Amino acid sequence: MKWVRDRLGRASTGVAAGLAMGLAVVLAAPPQGTAATPAAKPAMWVEPAVPEQLSLGPQRAAGAIVWAHGLSLHEEDSRAPTPPYIRALAEQGWDTFRLNRLRHADSLSGTGARLAKAARDLRAQGYARIGLAGQSFGAFAALAAVAEDGVADAVVATAPAAYGSFTDSYGTWRANATELYRLLRQVGTTPLMMVFFHGDGYDPGGRGDMTRAIRSDRPVRDLIIDQPADLIGHSAAASGLFARRFAGCIGRFVAGKIRTPADEADCETSWGRRPSADLGNGGGNARFGSTLASVKPAVATDLTGSWYGFYRNGREVMLNIEQVEGDRVVASYLLGSGLMAQERAESSRREGSFADGELVFDEPALNQLRFRLRPDGALAGSWQARDGSATLDTVLRRMP
Repeated sequence: MKWVRDRLGRASTGVAAGLAMGLAVVLAAPPQGTAATPAAKPAMWVEPAVPEQLSLGPQRAAGAIVWAHGLSLHEEDSRAPTPPYIRALAEQGWDTFRLNRLRHADSLSGTGARLAKAARDLRAQGYARIGLAGQSFGAFAALAAVAEDGVADAVVATAPAAYGSFTDSYGTWRANATELYRLLRQVGTTPLMMVFFHGDGYDPGGRGDMTRAIRSDRPVRDLIIDQPADLIGHSAAASGLFARRFAGCIGRFVAGKIRTPADEADCETSWGRRPSADLGNGGGNARFGSTLASVKPAVATDLTGSWYGFYRNGREVMLNIEQVEGDRVVASYLLGSGLMAQERAESSRREGSFADGELVFDEPALNQLRFRLRPDGALAGSWQARDGSATLDTVLRRMP
């Protein structure tokens, strides 16, 4: 395994597609060819993370953030989408970029050096604040980039991993902890926001507490988010839920506005734990809003009433079960707005029935909904696109 270790996990990571998101001038843009010589495909380049959003420029933007994707064994993560939290940072007034790399060119030292160069180039353009962010292998690279103080003003590292998963690379898997600690000891006074998720197959465990211990003697305010509720798995930072809960805090952190001791309880919003005003007013739809306030169950059963939860894509959901007559169920289904402008709040009237212990809504031309009562009294639910192309799971809890 020496070659694998020397390459810092490049071939052994198997790192899940790295979470994989404008500026008029693209830093280190791909080289242009001539009519006689086709353009060579670059191995590593920086481009706008949200191309449809115009750059504010160094004088107007809150600063610039460069995000680095992960590294997969068989996929080119340069094609993976940018996580929603980076888009949210763009909406907060940051100019956002991503460092793309082809697999054959990716290495911890090389990618770290390229991130450092991108940060210095942005600083030279006049950006007041520079943040580096990375997922998985990209998180390792972002930490490597700030081994020298002054490269960036903050680092956001989500699910750092560069040595494979427990299942696929057990021989090197523990290095996701030991090599991370080595990197952390090299970082001086650059503030770090580290995020570790429950159920991450690349995480040997205990990294949150060890990170706090290693960094305890630094005269800076780090932010360690260790296994936040409801966010599960290596790719949790790619979810809309992560953006809803943490994008605001990330923006404040990179801006240097978190100066007092804080942990995930202070950083994280309560989104999804109770209905928001967005869900209550339905984006201006009066029937949507009145349904929440005025519907009274027609039949007193264990299921009638309002049930609330959220999907991992960052949309709230409420099921108002209004009538239960035998096997027939009448309900209103309320969906909150999404992170994209076109994802507006909506509602629909649904008629379903019980089948094999499940409450099923499967009307023609509507997406399928299924709900099953859990032993703890919550409803385990799933949404499935009519064409079967997508599925979303949720847990709904009864509203008081």
